[in-house]
Amino acid sequence: MVSLPLLDAPPRLAAAASLRDLLKLKPAEAPPKQIHVSITDRCCLPCNMCDIWKIAPGKELTTHEWRSVFDQAAHWAGAVGLNFAGGEPFLRKDLPELIAHATGLGFEVTSNTNGTLFNEARAREVHAAGLKVLYVSLDGATAETHDAIRGQQGTFAKVMRTLEHFRALPSPRIIVANIVHRGSLPELRRQFDFCVRHGYQLVLQPLFSTFGRDYDPHWYLRSPWFPTERDWPLLDESMDWFTRIKEQDGPICNSVGQLQEMKRYFRSPGESNGLPCNAGHSDISLDPYGNFLLCFWLPPVGHVRDAPLPWMWNSLKSQRRRWEAYHCPRTCNMLNCNFEHV
Repeated sequence: MVSLPLLDAPPRLAAAASLRDLLKLKPAEAPPKQIHVSITDRCCLPCNMCDIWKIAPGKELTTHEWRSVFDQAAHWAGAVGLNFAGGEPFLRKDLPELIAHATGLGFEVTSNTNGTLFNEARAREVHAAGLKVLYVSLDGATAETHDAIRGQQGTFAKVMRTLEHFRALPSPRIIVANIVHRGSLPELRRQFDFCVRHGYQLVLQPLFSTFGRDYDPHWYLRSPWFPTERDWPLLDESMDWFTRIKEQDGPICNSVGQLQEMKRYFRSPGESNGLPCNAGHSDISLDPYGNFLLCFWLPPVGHVRDAPLPWMWNSLKSQRRRWEAYHCPRTCNMLNCNFEHV
């Protein structure tokens, strides 16, 4: 067998790549595969790890405007994933209508919720709208743990009732979303057992800098919820246990790489893991007011009323923001969105 020499990139392509790097530009290789829609900043819980509920909400896009945005996105990007988040998305009374519209366009529609606003009729309405996956926040296996971090007594009981409403329906698929923090660590296995009994999947989300305020690189020093050195043995044991579950194709959504990375992250939260951030490379984000973002922590690159989505996606401003995100030293690349989609 003849061994062929490795060929360098054609001079023209190499020069173009070098120029883009010099100008700090990073073009997108293709349209986005996931659209994150923060449909409202309003929230009904005073969560201790989040300040979004403290934001004075502005004038949100109307139902008609959101439908137009989804029409445009479907024509451009095709049947990709579309996730509703917030705030609490279900404070928007028109959310089932928007879910139905997006589903009708071919999007694979998912939504987050704190699980406190559902009765039986509302659950049936969401099912009829065609929602594929509902991520329900549950940050402990006991009311004491969950209610403490969510800032309101009785929240755990409301989530349990919501899960009962959806268990009576064939869809959406339920994924229980747990924030890994000092209080939830001792209860992770119990919570996983609860998910297995009821046919749910579990996704773990590492505690991170308070959402709804400016990024603070030293936020963890002031957080009573952040695991300390005495929690590390239990953290390691738990992440190794979940890794074995994942390797056996168990109902845990996180990748093995992320589960293991959590052990390092909670020891050195201010140090980058060295992985490039993929914000704005395969995903876009839209806030409640129509701002087009490649990263929720960085300024918007446009507005849906001012320019078409593909123009903003490929603009020089977006290419610069994409370069900034790719080279960003912050530790938010630890979050689930930077690992495999769940």
